[in-house]
Amino acid sequence: LRRLGLNTIGEVAEAPYGMLRRALGEAAATHLRELAAGRDPRRVSPEQVEKSIGAEVTFDVDVTDRRELRRALLALADKVGGRLRRAGQVGRTVALKVRMADFRTVSRSRTLDVPTDTAREMFDTAWALFTALDPSEPIRLVGVRMEGLAPAAQTPRQLALGAPERGWREAEAAADAAAARFGRSVIGPASLLGRADPHRNENPPRP
Repeated sequence: LRRLGLNTIGEVAEAPYGMLRRALGEAAATHLRELAAGRDPRRVSPEQVEKSIGAEVTFDVDVTDRRELRRALLALADKVGGRLRRAGQVGRTVALKVRMADFRTVSRSRTLDVPTDTAREMFDTAWALFTALDPSEPIRLVGVRMEGLAPAAQTPRQLALGAPERGWREAEAAADAAAARFGRSVIGPASLLGRADPHRNENPPRP
């Protein structure tokens, strides 16, 4: 279309049909002309099933401090978990995205044994992926994404052996309710770590 000098929908709509037909063939030319005129017989579906839900952050200054990166991943997992629960979805695969200062982007993912919508599980997995990646360069962006989504109401959850019947999901659901009433700033993502978290002050020396 650009070779024909057509750069906008309006230009396509006003283009001679013969020119479009010679360039694209009759079927494609007819379809494109109809679309450019705003005519489309296909059924409109207002509902679209999400294939993944994620969040990412670009830092103002490239980051090397592990504690700052850990806090960022925790906040992202908290955001994704909230979106999953509001959408009534659970996911099976946690994906980590890391973009270096030179714009090189690395992605890693891990599939869980049981689908989840809890930020704590997503964070633990994302942090394990980050630790295994162990980037030595300054980092410009990090992202967390949950893939392999399914309706939470139709996905049975099987407790791990010895796991308590009520745990992180109930705590995060309670935090959702508090945030809906008082605002998200009242319940910060740092509460997911808890005092017993052995990595809360983790900042290992760099090689």
